[in-house]
Amino acid sequence: MIRRFRFPDYLTSVWPLAITLTGAFLFWLLVFGNPLGIVELRWLGELLKSRAAAGIAPPVDPHIVHLDIDRHQFESFSTIALEYQNAADIIRQATALGASVVVFDIIFSRGSQEESQPILDSIKEAERYGTHVVLAEALEPKPADGLAPDRIRSFPFRERLSEPSGLINARSDIDGVLRRYALVEPGPQGLEPSLALAAYLSWRGLNWKDVTFPNPRVARWPELSPDNKSIAPREIGVEPVLLNFRTAWSFRTSDVNAAKGVFIHYRLEQMQREYADAQNARSASRPVTKSLDDCVVAVSYIATGIGDVGTTPMGTNQPRVVSHLQALNDLIQSSFLHQTSRMTDACALLAVLLLVFFMKRCSGLVSLLVLWLGGVLLIIGLDAWFVYARNTVFSALFVTSLWTAVNLAEIVRRYTLEFVERLKLRTTMSFYFSPRVLERVLKNPGSTEPQEAELTLLLTDLRNSTPLAERLGANCFFALLNQVFEIQTRVVTGEDGNIEHFLGDQFLSYWGAPDPQPDGPDRALRAALTLTAEMDSFRDTLPVEIRQLFGYGVALHSGSALVGNKGSRLRLDYGVVGDLVNTAARIESLTKYYGVRVLVTRDTYAKLAHPPPARMLDCVAVKGKNVPTEILEVSHAPGKSNFHEVAKKYGEAFARYRAGQFDVAERLFTQVAETEGDSPSLVLARRCAQLRISPPAFWEGVFRLENK
Repeated sequence: MIRRFRFPDYLTSVWPLAITLTGAFLFWLLVFGNPLGIVELRWLGELLKSRAAAGIAPPVDPHIVHLDIDRHQFESFSTIALEYQNAADIIRQATALGASVVVFDIIFSRGSQEESQPILDSIKEAERYGTHVVLAEALEPKPADGLAPDRIRSFPFRERLSEPSGLINARSDIDGVLRRYALVEPGPQGLEPSLALAAYLSWRGLNWKDVTFPNPRVARWPELSPDNKSIAPREIGVEPVLLNFRTAWSFRTSDVNAAKGVFIHYRLEQMQREYADAQNARSASRPVTKSLDDCVVAVSYIATGIGDVGTTPMGTNQPRVVSHLQALNDLIQSSFLHQTSRMTDACALLAVLLLVFFMKRCSGLVSLLVLWLGGVLLIIGLDAWFVYARNTVFSALFVTSLWTAVNLAEIVRRYTLEFVERLKLRTTMSFYFSPRVLERVLKNPGSTEPQEAELTLLLTDLRNSTPLAERLGANCFFALLNQVFEIQTRVVTGEDGNIEHFLGDQFLSYWGAPDPQPDGPDRALRAALTLTAEMDSFRDTLPVEIRQLFGYGVALHSGSALVGNKGSRLRLDYGVVGDLVNTAARIESLTKYYGVRVLVTRDTYAKLAHPPPARMLDCVAVKGKNVPTEILEVSHAPGKSNFHEVAKKYGEAFARYRAGQFDVAERLFTQVAETEGDSPSLVLARRCAQLRISPPAFWEGVFRLENK
């Protein structure tokens, strides 16, 4: 039984695959998080770089000044005492220039109390002028024995620092890039401030004791509102935050595009010169210009092997102090980058389904690729806008991956659907065409369009269908028909013939379409002769009572006909249309009339490359036709063994018949019928007897049949 093929639901529409993929991405995101997290952060770095290169990065706060001490300057400090004296001078000079806070990204842990005294004295002196000094501390990695981490701090000879201090433990992501900053770090005494937070609190006139924790995830302190009229609480998260990097450290202030994103840099010589100018102005009783008024001056060593360097989103070999400066800047401007929650990212994934609506309008691969590219640009553009304008980062690459996966799934679905359609077409067309012809049809689908072609038809008909059906019953009769059709189909396709249809107990096949077959008549004849042999063999296997009823006829006819797809929008059939089919059916019906198995028309016989022995049985005008048709019987295996002798005698009698000598023809036909048992001779003898009694007024040797 041939079952109607039905496509799976996920192949008939883009929605099942799109919804399934979206559900899978949502599940993974909500349960395990974003698997592209580190890739997302690298992409964020590229956005920050492009923002800086385009000159659209927001400016840094002008109150942050960095004093960098390079290798040449550091090497001028030949002793620890000179190094510490230089630090004391920096505190004193920054205080004189109006600095509000001096923060050291340097741990003064190597010097003795005597060597450290100049710094301590400068700190006390600065406090009298309202300048706070913030010192750096660090926590050693936690040892394997589980004890509290060791603290590295400035002036270890002192029991406890009275000056504000902050931790400098800036940690990299798993790819070694400094992106995040922990404003609050867990320490031996509980939560402790980072260097940036300690500097910010000092700049705001606060200290760590002013910070409270309404819950373990939030730090809060009172702060003067931006309008300087009230005190408002300020809250930050305890978890590390993403830093809003503006430029690479290598940018110079001479670069117009990058200048507003670069922190103000001072060299020792510049500070010393401005300090000297301020002192001279004070001695001369002139107004003193405080170039560092209300500024936070961060001091660090910028030299490989002396000061720490690392990789940031803006580049490699960046001073690690930049993370403290950027964190301080983001605190002042409230401009940290905020990562969206998993639920927000989940909503972004669901928004991809909105783009799926446009897929139905994409008829080809190119339009799908254009839609995919447009969706990618839209997602990336939104991501850039959120970063640039809203300081917000969402999982753009994860959303892009879903959109890409949906498009790939749609392409695969369409190609699979096309493949299955081709497979279905191949399966369906294989019922009509031979394998070799089928390949040509599939390579050139246009060949199935209606066309006029030179065809050779082979039509067979089973005899005594009604008595057979009554004797066998419905099931057994259909089984018999299917066995007959199986033989006919195998024989015809074996000669590259094409099956037109099975109609009741009739079987129609043809050669010459959809592609021309010059040897079609020869193939049709070979098929007809093979068919008669196999049908006789099959007949011998039937029970005696069925064998007596079983019979068939085969007709071959050639000519011009229309062939192609015919039918309606709901159902199509590829087949032959034209008088050629009707004539072939009339010729096939004559096999029973003449008592022969195979009839070949002169139109077919004349086209044979190697015509076998044959005899012309008659020249008839079938019902509905005025043009006469010559019909022949060819020699075949199940036929008469003395075919040549019978054909010669029949030909002599037929010549008398064509000449209108009906009495002589009757006698000759009767002799052949009686001596050879030839059915066509008996038919013609009876016809001659009738014509002898009632001769036609005009005789041209054509017998006109009144019945089908």
